[in-house]
Amino acid sequence: METNINNPVKHNGKTMAGIIIVIIGGLLLIDQMNLFFIPDWLISWPMAIIAYGLYMGAKYNFKKAIWVWLIVFGTACLLTDNINDADRVVWPMAIIGLGAWMVMKHSRHAGDQYHEPTYKA
Repeated sequence: METNINNPVKHNGKTMAGIIIVIIGGLLLIDQMNLFFIPDWLISWPMAIIAYGLYMGAKYNFKKAIWVWLIVFGTACLLTDNINDADRVVWPMAIIGLGAWMVMKHSRHAGDQYHEPTYKA
């Protein structure tokens, strides 16, 4: 017998999307049949945004920032929907976090681009 440890199976984006759709469909079916208790927040639009963010991260090997944005936005919406008066704290913290991320990202790139001028005598 021969094993293919060195050649892992590669999944493309369509395969991952299909797997996610099958999981979502299975959760919806279980919820409709009342087989198990599934919390309401688990099957909601903020969780769909979070799942899509994870999908986008996996699709681009977590190199593009869009997955972070989607997960943060979905989490903020999930918290404000399920915790009383959370919107008073969550959205200002999200805005502060966004500003801090922008400052840190731009200051890091600015330091990379700066070079001391060299003068020839």
